[in-house]
Amino acid sequence: MQPGFVPAFLLHSIAFRDNQLLLDLLLPEQGRLRAVARRPGKKQGGRSHWPQFALLSVQLTGRGELKTVRSLEELQPALQFQGDFLFSAMYLNELLCRIWPQDVGSDHLFSLYQHSLLALEAAQPHPGLLQPVLRNFELALLTELGVPVDLEFDALQQPLDAQALYQWQPEAGFIRTGTIGQTNSGSGWSGASLQAIARQQWHDDALRVAKQLSRTLLHPLLGNKPLASRALFNR
Repeated sequence: MQPGFVPAFLLHSIAFRDNQLLLDLLLPEQGRLRAVARRPGKKQGGRSHWPQFALLSVQLTGRGELKTVRSLEELQPALQFQGDFLFSAMYLNELLCRIWPQDVGSDHLFSLYQHSLLALEAAQPHPGLLQPVLRNFELALLTELGVPVDLEFDALQQPLDAQALYQWQPEAGFIRTGTIGQTNSGSGWSGASLQAIARQQWHDDALRVAKQLSRTLLHPLLGNKPLASRALFNR
């Protein structure tokens, strides 16, 4: 990579002024930032937008919140996704744009995103692997945001019991609500399913619980505005 250039992924772009685009970029260590770039020219095949899901190399200028792209190149071709895998890759991008604060750095976010894209690509011949990729990304993203999920111990620092039921309490963790099969037991997720998530044992119940848990934790960050990418799965 040339001096002054940094790797980047394009998360989102919209028309800005005349022949310009407003880009949401993800960079190593720097996190998500916004920059203005010219539309691709004839050298880029005459397309009107820069590609998503491609590893890029960018040179940025400017000291304010809005940077300017002096130069942009593709280091690697864009990964090709189809159907639910395309919607899932779009979901990763939208999630980052919605909940990762602009100009907040991260040591691991860039590699987490890149690894998740590659995992999606590898999973395409095996549709059953799609949901584990998404759940792993969501839980790791929550950890980066300072909302880690301890899947080994409850709020009282007791090991999770496979036969117990648990609910999530913000800023505390998992609260035991009862025991499976016990009369008048409370509602909640089984300790066995939470343990399965921790061990990456993705059976149907573990996937169901992981999805519910992620949505519970992401909702305060997303608010009530629905994610456009989620709607695509229901078409």
